[in-house]
Order: sequence, then structure tokens, then C-alpha cells
Amino acid sequence: MASSNCWLPAACFVRPADANGVAQVLRVVKKTGARFAVRGGGQNFNPGFSSVGGYGIVLDLQDLNSLYLDSDKSLQVGAGNTWGNVFRFLDQSGLSAIGGRQNNVGVSGFLLGGGMPAFPNLHGLGADNVKNFEVVLSDATIVNANAYENADLYLALKGGGSNFGVVTRFDIATYPIMTETTIATFRLDGYREVLWTAVQAQEAMEEDPRIGMFLTVNPGFIAVGLFYADAKIERPQVFESFFKLKSLIQIVVPTATGTIKTLVNAIGPLTPPTRRLTSTVTTKVSYDFYLAVHQFWLDTAKTQPQVESLSYNIQPASPATAQIGKDRGWSFVAEWSDSVNDERASQGLDVLQQGIVRLAREYGQSLDFLSMNAAKFSQNVLGGYGQENVARLINTAAKYDPEGFFQTHQNDGFLLRHL
Repeated sequence: MASSNCWLPAACFVRPADANGVAQVLRVVKKTGARFAVRGGGQNFNPGFSSVGGYGIVLDLQDLNSLYLDSDKSLQVGAGNTWGNVFRFLDQSGLSAIGGRQNNVGVSGFLLGGGMPAFPNLHGLGADNVKNFEVVLSDATIVNANAYENADLYLALKGGGSNFGVVTRFDIATYPIMTETTIATFRLDGYREVLWTAVQAQEAMEEDPRIGMFLTVNPGFIAVGLFYADAKIERPQVFESFFKLKSLIQIVVPTATGTIKTLVNAIGPLTPPTRRLTSTVTTKVSYDFYLAVHQFWLDTAKTQPQVESLSYNIQPASPATAQIGKDRGWSFVAEWSDSVNDERASQGLDVLQQGIVRLAREYGQSLDFLSMNAAKFSQNVLGGYGQENVARLINTAAKYDPEGFFQTHQNDGFLLRHL
């Protein structure tokens, strides 16, 4: 759980230097029948997704860390990079990429899971900005997947996870985005006015795609991050509304201007290392529903003493995510320090997530889509994509992996075999 993925033993750790090395590892795995797991940034919270236990092989991509900026400003990114590496590299050229909101998030898992960025309404999801995937298939051949070559595989990799091959390089678009970032904290007893203002911010995002935000409700306070993707323009009035709330405690991060690197560096200190597990729900926007969620969260936290910090996050989602405007992605986070509480903390997180699913249905706010990047291992992420998309993923997997190698030999993940 959390970094415990890295603590699980393995019979063998392999660190290939390039796509040919990855292909050689897959040949060995296929010949021996071993189980394997692919590790990019190694930040997936779900046990067994990027680890395999003492009986298999971990294919560690950390040495695939090349970065190359093309003349058209496209960036070639080795699959072993973290977004911190990418943002620092691009910052030298005044550029940003549509990536994760923390430095230690791996590029590979983020993009293959869709990738919810800071400004989802501006350029879509992270996966929408991938121009080309370099992929090692189950027969150890190396192919490119883009809009012109292996186009069906290209579409499937945009949120389809690790079902089709091992991606060794991503070619992504970059943009000259200069952001403003401010992070503030509010008293927990001011949740009504904070949630109301958050709803107004969501409404404003529909008119101005340059607005980004997150809202995190912890046991002791509420944190709100406010982002604007054009530092040359006066930021929207809804931001000022937050700063006028009576429950404001302090401005934790005063307004900072720079590329996405600046934004991510501001968020980084807010997420200390600990044992952590996440779960997710996607809903429409409703102030009354938000109030009901908050009350349920309060009640649930009281009954889960083994979870030292049970929190919920609201992340405005792009219309491209669920093809519905004005929706929200929720993630629920359980944090604890003692491994003896692993199972009970997982159960506590389930109580919160499942209860909020029930509330969403009662209030008529429920949506099927689940973010792969924030989902817990027990959630049916692929099933939430809809029957037509699931059928397309199954057909693509059958075409590029006809023997089902990635379903039978891969240790775990949001795999088609779980449908």
C-alpha cells in the first residue's frame, strides 16, 4: 500500500536500458512462464500492480529516462521518467506538459490511466496529448502507435492501462503555459461556504478553461488549490471569493507564477510520505449532494479509528472524461502509519467510497466513469468506460496480444481479465 509496492520482494528485478532490452525480458518471461509486473515511476498505491512478490519478475523501467525536445516542440519521454523530471526539463525552454500534479508521479502510469491534469478543460487529459507510443508487444516486436500507424492500438492505450504491451516511450505535446498558483487553508467548520464557493468555481470553469482547482477535506482543515493557466491575465473573480471567506485560515502558498513546474512544486510539500490508499467516484455537481457527502465523511471517520487520516478530494473533471459537462471526480484517501492496520484501513476506505456511491444515486448525481489513476484495485474501472469502449479494448487486445500474454502473465492491474 502506497510505497509498499516497492517493499514487496521479487525473484528478480530487471532494469532494461532501452526498448530492445524490454523485448528481451518479455521473451524470457514467455519462455519461462514467470509472472511479471511493470514498474514505471512506482507510485501506484495498489499492491501488486507494479510489484509481483517473491515468485516473479519486476520489469523496472527507471533507466528508460531519456528526454528529447523536437523542433516542433514535441517531447520524447522515456517511460521511466517522473513528471518532476519532465517539468524541470521543459522549464528551461519555458514550456509545460499536460502531466501529473506531483513530482514523483510516473509518466507511464499517469498517461496509460488517462491522466487528470491541473487544467483538464484546457487541453484535455494527459493521454489526449500523446502523439505517439513506442510499444513492445507480447511477441517482442517494437511498434509505434499513433493516429496514422496502429491507430486502434493508439486509441486503446489512451486510458486502457497495461493490457496491450509495454510502452517504452511517449511522444507528447508541450505548451507555453505560464500559471498562477495559490493554495489556501480553511477551518473545517466553514465547509458550507467553502463547498458553495467551490461549486461557483466549477461553474466558472465551464466558461474559462484556464481555471483549475482542487479541494481536499482533511480531519483538521480544508485545503484549496487555485490555478490559472494565463499569468498575463487578471485571475477570475471566483478566486477572490475564496479569499474573502470567514473560514480562511491562511494562504499557505502565496500566488506564484511560472510553468507547470512551479505549480507542482507548490503542491509537493502538502503530500508527506506515509501508507496511503485511494478510491474514486465520479458525480455531477450539486451543492446539496456535497453537503450530504461531507456529513457522511464526518460520520464515517468517527467509526474508522485505525485510519489516521481519512480525507476526500474534489477534482473538477473535463467534459472529455465522461462526455458530460459539469462533473466532478472525487478521490478518497486513507492514510496510516502502521502496517498492522493495512487491511482495516482498506476496509474503512471501502465504507466511505461505497456510501458515497449510494448517496450519489439517491441524489441523482451518479456517473459510471472511474479515473484509473485514483481507483482502488477492487473497483471496476474498465467496466465504467461503457460497453462499446470495452468491446473495442477487448478486440484491440485480441489483435495485438492474441495469446493473452498480458492477461495471463502480468501480476495484476486494471486488466481485461477482471471483467
